[in-house]
Amino acid sequence: MNGEESAWPPDGERIDIDLGDDHLLAFAEYEGERSGASVWHRKADGSICAGWIAFEGRAWARSFTGNPIATWKIEQEDPLTLSPSLLCRACGDHGFVRGGRWVRA
Repeated sequence: MNGEESAWPPDGERIDIDLGDDHLLAFAEYEGERSGASVWHRKADGSICAGWIAFEGRAWARSFTGNPIATWKIEQEDPLTLSPSLLCRACGDHGFVRGGRWVRA
């Protein structure tokens, strides 16, 4: 990004959990239930990278009958704990959400 840092948190985005270590999470709903989340993280150059995860057994994931998708299990709702780890396919950022915090892998 030519040495320029992006706005943090991302402009106009609703943030539900600040996971720490420059990682943010916002829940997404589908058909009236919490079905996944957007996860933003800051890269070493200050730019922002983001991804989306689907929660296991929720309406959005179930809508892919016959075409399985990767899902994450909610081990604990509050504070949020997910499994397995999250790996960003764009930049390689890798870690876990444990007890509502980001833990690097």
